[in-house]
Amino acid sequence: MEANIIEIFSSFQGEGTHAGEQHLFVRFQDCELCCKWCDTPATFVENRFCRVEFPPFSKKIKLYPNPVSVSALNEILTDFSEETIAITGGEPLQKVSFLKEWLPTLEGKRVLLETAGVHGPELSELLPWVSIVSMDIKLSSSTGMHPWWREHEDFLRRALKKEVYIKVVVTQETEDRHVERAAALVASINPKIPFILQPASITAKFRAVPSAEQISRWLKIVRAQCPAARILPQIHKQLGVN
Repeated sequence: MEANIIEIFSSFQGEGTHAGEQHLFVRFQDCELCCKWCDTPATFVENRFCRVEFPPFSKKIKLYPNPVSVSALNEILTDFSEETIAITGGEPLQKVSFLKEWLPTLEGKRVLLETAGVHGPELSELLPWVSIVSMDIKLSSSTGMHPWWREHEDFLRRALKKEVYIKVVVTQETEDRHVERAAALVASINPKIPFILQPASITAKFRAVPSAEQISRWLKIVRAQCPAARILPQIHKQLGVN
């Protein structure tokens, strides 16, 4: 069993309810979505090598040929001591066969799964080995794609078996009605689920970041149904790390 992995690195979690914790990130290639603000262009190309930064924060990179096997990945990870492994992408749930073989080998590790929240059946296959689910709700006015409301509802109901939080990326083009519908979806299942509005960050191809007035208005909209909602930008970008 093998998979293409873009990079492996230790860094501070920059998003969600575990922001600020030091995690080991394993970033998988490929995503069938194409959000306007995507900051991982390597997701959409063939990566001949997996880039591994070691020691952490050193900018020293080792290259390992792709695809990477389960045994080769675990050999790479022996250099790292983080208790939490953040599995990200791309969309890691597109690698469910690989993850089903790899995750059971991570004894004693806490696994945080970062996902677009549209692959419910695949999530259910992996839940025994996942500790935390970081679930996006993709708003069509933000992403530029069609909506995923049905898939998001199914996914969230499955994710409730674990610790889960919601992350909604908002842009200058985000529509109030979509923010309100996302809040209603979460509130209909459990209004106490942590709900985070994340302002999109500037990238080489994206500049439509939201204004402070927009962010304030959306927070009020969400809190009307999910009282614990909050604003949290990508703090790793502020720290200048991956």
